[in-house]
Amino acid sequence: MHLALGLLYVAVLVLSTVGHEAVAEGARVLFGVIGMAAAIRAARSPAMLPRLRQAWRAVTVSLAVLIISPLLFAGLRAAGITAADDVTHVVFVLTLLVALQRFPLAPTTGRERWKAALDAGTVLAGGMVLLWYVSFGPYVDAHGLSLAVVVAAGVYPIADLALLFVVARALLRGSDPSALRPLRLLAAGTLVLLAGDGVHGYLHGHGQIEMHSPWQLVCWITADALLAAAAAEQCRTNAAGPREIRGTPRHSQYLPFAAVAMAHALMLTAAWQEQSLYPWGGLAIGGTVLSTLVLFRQKLVQRESDEQALTDGLTGLANRARFRATSHRNLARNARTGLYCAVLVIDMNRFKEVNDTLGHNSGDLVLVEFAQVLRRCVPAPGLPCRMGGDEFSVVLTDLEYPEQAYDVAGRIAAAMGPVAVDNQLVPLAASIGVAVSAPGELTHDEIVHRADLAMYRAKALGPQTRWAVWQESLEAQPAA
Repeated sequence: MHLALGLLYVAVLVLSTVGHEAVAEGARVLFGVIGMAAAIRAARSPAMLPRLRQAWRAVTVSLAVLIISPLLFAGLRAAGITAADDVTHVVFVLTLLVALQRFPLAPTTGRERWKAALDAGTVLAGGMVLLWYVSFGPYVDAHGLSLAVVVAAGVYPIADLALLFVVARALLRGSDPSALRPLRLLAAGTLVLLAGDGVHGYLHGHGQIEMHSPWQLVCWITADALLAAAAAEQCRTNAAGPREIRGTPRHSQYLPFAAVAMAHALMLTAAWQEQSLYPWGGLAIGGTVLSTLVLFRQKLVQRESDEQALTDGLTGLANRARFRATSHRNLARNARTGLYCAVLVIDMNRFKEVNDTLGHNSGDLVLVEFAQVLRRCVPAPGLPCRMGGDEFSVVLTDLEYPEQAYDVAGRIAAAMGPVAVDNQLVPLAASIGVAVSAPGELTHDEIVHRADLAMYRAKALGPQTRWAVWQESLEAQPAA
């Protein structure tokens, strides 16, 4: 589907840019039909969350507006409305805005919602700077334009900026993982639509009111093609079924930084074009340097905060939250790469006796020593984790065969021995359960459940360090 869309897009683009404006108008309708058909199919999928199905129904309505826009344009022109093309375009943008607002967002706290709103506002401010420079500003600065024309000039930018804010909020808050790639395509389409409308406003601001430049047509056709591709992508990913809505995708966190960088680039460009090194050139350069330094410092602080939130304070190993996130990510990636994943669940034996006889400080030292054992025995890119108390886990990924996970369990068992704590030798012993997932076989909860059962099997063998591998027969046995 994507290949066919790509070939069609290239063919239409070539014909449109060599003077066939009618081809461009027909192509917009054609992409609308393709996108509407895909959106209807996506909205009917029982594999999606109900809120996501509602969103794609709303996208279907928006694409229907795109399809009938030539008829709507002709009817408005027949009624004597000279700005018929503006009306049809704004109606399309507004219906798309309503559709994008329907996409489900990840549940967050009040503080996280404010953070996402501020980040989306930063992206919005960057878009405002761009549109002011290339589109709306020329209207305000031009002489001889009526107030009505100036006000009408703001309709395009305001509608596009509203679209940009809604898409940025969805990407920054997080959504259903199956909608992530379609949302990115919708975001790309919104940005291209904004660029096309910026060209439209620039031409109007410079008196070229009736012109449709090749660049403007390219932007509008590209935006429509991206909307169709987003609907097709949603159909492709529906087979995976509904999944837990998660927070901000990693790459989306850079959207506010990109918006700030674009705004400063425009300031520097304006200062250079006006040949005004004093005072605006120096001020723009200084403001850019200051903002860059502050952004880098903020990124470092954010990374440090994220590390603290995902790290066990006592041992320095990954904590339960990072264990879960890493396991989800590795299982999804290995389903694509065809490699195995494994989880080791480790419970220390007789640890309560250490706390009762030597005290909690000595118990903490034992946990720290055991963490060092895991660091030595778990090869990269494996991740040793402390789940809490005397419970540990290990995530192993990119395994070519299951026996590699067994080797790691054996190394951990062989490395166990007495450690010196407060001038006393304290024996280290643990029960280790191993579960392996073939590519795409298990979910995170399933593989952890299997590793737990294997760990209980190892614990039942005695207080010495033992390790066991999950077998189907363990499902029928009660946990120890």
